[in-house]
Amino acid sequence: MTILLAFAFLAAAADEKPCSTASMQAAASKCEAAISAETDPKAKARLYYDRAWSLDELHRPEGAVDDLGRALALDPDNPDFLHERAYALGEIGEFQTALRDLDREVAQRPDSVDAFRERTFARLAAGDLDGAYRDSARIAELDPETPDAHLLKAERALWLGRFDEAKREVERSEGLAKGSADAELLGRIGKARSAVALWRSTSRGGSPGDRCKKAFETASVTGPNVIGDCTAAYFAAPTAAGKAEYLTYRSVMWSAGQQDEDRMLTDAEVAAAIDPANPDMLVNVAGIYNRLGRYRAALTRLDRALAGKPSYAGFAARAVARYDIGDKAGAFADGKKSFEIQPNLVALMVLGDLAHDRGDDKSAKLYWMGAWHLGMPDDGLRARLKRIGVEDPDKEPKP
Repeated sequence: MTILLAFAFLAAAADEKPCSTASMQAAASKCEAAISAETDPKAKARLYYDRAWSLDELHRPEGAVDDLGRALALDPDNPDFLHERAYALGEIGEFQTALRDLDREVAQRPDSVDAFRERTFARLAAGDLDGAYRDSARIAELDPETPDAHLLKAERALWLGRFDEAKREVERSEGLAKGSADAELLGRIGKARSAVALWRSTSRGGSPGDRCKKAFETASVTGPNVIGDCTAAYFAAPTAAGKAEYLTYRSVMWSAGQQDEDRMLTDAEVAAAIDPANPDMLVNVAGIYNRLGRYRAALTRLDRALAGKPSYAGFAARAVARYDIGDKAGAFADGKKSFEIQPNLVALMVLGDLAHDRGDDKSAKLYWMGAWHLGMPDDGLRARLKRIGVEDPDKEPKP
């Protein structure tokens, strides 16, 4: 039996694709060697695709984009390659470029639920609300017996102010899921039902814009109607800049009031898409990408924002992203620039982390205590200080 298992293991190892995720983790050089040795263009393209898939799995979407470009140069218009590149482009926040690939895929696969699903997400993040709705409606046509298809259509209908339609789609999803034991599906349905109610429930008295802004400024983000007030303000705003402002407020309310980070990110992405001339919107969505660990996506947004408007917040956010992808020199440069513009917690924490990493705890303490004395301490900062022997930061002398 042991011998049979050993042979089975060896056979499985032999069958492992050279550019699979497991192979890449074990020895990336084998994948590179296989690509170099392959002479058939389409077979070489497939190896690039396999490696791109693995890179996406390993949270390296920028490498995946490069490999899929190589694959498509060898096998143009391959719908698998186009789909995967669109996904990778979305992971780094390049939705407009992703849409060009998805349009080419949909032209070849007009009945593909996966193609329309990927495109509805890209279209929404790019600010094409009508297109995102049309794609969701097509998914519901192609896959009418799947509850999630109707939940997706409900979400897109909300963005067009079609609240009654959204409610009907959620009810259709509930009907299809009746008797289901799938707790995750039932949870998604409940969340969608709640979202419809939140989008359309507003307060009385005054303008929705004033109510939304006041809730944001006073940190009253858990009120029963704040989401609906900001939604009404968004629909009523006469300019794209005004709509983006109210979406930014609502983004905070989704997170702080509803613990819904998906909708927090979506609001920020749409705000940046519909007000592209405002670098602050890019910094805002980049900060959320950082929070969610999507540092490459943050960097693409921050590079664009800082090219248009240097700001302490932008440099601080980019310092975080650069630090977390291992670019310590870039993180130091951005943290320093951020602090020089305006002393702030994030820049000082990154500079302290960099000092600690190089074994300079004396400098780390100066940076972290500087952050503490700015008056915005948090648990992460306290933990850092405790690591270097500071038990009670409040008893430390100010520099």
